[in-house]
Amino acid sequence: MADPRHDTMFGTIAVQLGLVSVQRVNECLEIQKQTQTLGGASKRLGDLLIEKGYLTRGQSEQIFREQGARGGHTHIHGYKILARIGQGAMGSVFKALQVSMDRVVALKILAPKYGQNPRFVERFFREARAVAKLNHPNIIQGIDVGESNGVHYFAMEYVDGPTVGQLLRRGGALDERRAAQIGLQTARALEHAWRHGLVHRDVKPDNVMLTRTGAAKLCDLGLAKVQSGDASMSEAGVSMGTPNYISPEQARGEADVDIRSDIYSLGSTMYHMVTGQVPFFSESAAVVIARHLNEAPRPPREVNALVSEGMSAAVLRMMHKDRMRRYQNPAELAGDLELLANPPAHAAPPPP
Repeated sequence: MADPRHDTMFGTIAVQLGLVSVQRVNECLEIQKQTQTLGGASKRLGDLLIEKGYLTRGQSEQIFREQGARGGHTHIHGYKILARIGQGAMGSVFKALQVSMDRVVALKILAPKYGQNPRFVERFFREARAVAKLNHPNIIQGIDVGESNGVHYFAMEYVDGPTVGQLLRRGGALDERRAAQIGLQTARALEHAWRHGLVHRDVKPDNVMLTRTGAAKLCDLGLAKVQSGDASMSEAGVSMGTPNYISPEQARGEADVDIRSDIYSLGSTMYHMVTGQVPFFSESAAVVIARHLNEAPRPPREVNALVSEGMSAAVLRMMHKDRMRRYQNPAELAGDLELLANPPAHAAPPPP
C-alpha cells in the first residue's frame, strides 16, 4: 500500500537522478489519488512507474538505495533513524532510536528486491525470530522484526565499536593472543547458535564486532540457516557467503552445509587475523573460490614468523578441505583456542 511520505521522497529522488520526468511522476501520483478516491488500495509510486514502463526494476532499486542513504526510512513505526552505518547485499543497516524503550539499536532494512518476494519475506521473518531467541554474550541480540509501510526490518543490539575487519584494514595482523581470544569468543557464539539450530554461513572479520571493553560479538546472522527439514533463505545450488572466507562445501552450493562450514570460515578469519592476509588472494572472486576448493593455504607460520606452531596447526585444521578432518564442533575448537588465548607456562601445541 502507498505511503505518502515514502512516495514523495521516492518521486523527488527519481527526478533528481534523471530517471523519470516530473510529468510522469505526477501522472502516477494522480492514478494513486483516483484509486484512493474510489476506495481502492493504491499501489506504491515505484510499482506504478514500473508498470507504466517509466522505470526498470533496477532503477527502482537504485532509487530505494539512495532513499535509504538520505534517511528515507524514518517512517518506520516506533523507530527514529539516526544514521546509516552499513550496506550489504541484503539491505542497509541504520543506527536508530527505538522510541518506546528510548534506546539505540541497529536497524537492518531488507533491500526492496527481497522485500517484493513474499516467499523470501516469510523466511526473513522466520529466521530473524530464530536469531532473536538466542541469548549469548558473544552474539548481537535480536530485538524486534516487523514490517512498516512496506519496509521489512530487523532491530538488533547496537555495538559502538569496530569490526575485526576494520582493525585489520587499519593495522594489519593482530597479536596472536588477541586473535585467539577473539576466535575463542566467536567459537562460543557459534556453539550457542548451533545448539539452537542455527548455522551462520557468513563468518568473516566484518561480522565480528568488538565492544569498548574488547569483547567479541558475532553479528549479521542474516544468512543463517535454520537446521530443520524446511528450506532456509538459501537452498541447494545457491552459494552464499563471502569468497575470501567461504568453505568448499558452501562454495559448491551443497544442501547439507553444517557447523563445520562455519568452523572453516572462522579458520579463514583467524588466518587473516594472525597473518594480516586472506588465505587466498585474487582480484577475481571466481579464482578465490576455486582456490578454496582446490588448494591448501600456505601455513600461517610461513607467512608470519611470529605465529606459533600451535596457532598455525589449529588454523590449518579448521581449514581442512575434508570437513571430517576439521574440528567437528565449536566446543572442540574452543578447547584448543582456550590454550592459545590463555597459555599455561609450558603448553604443548594442539595436535594437528
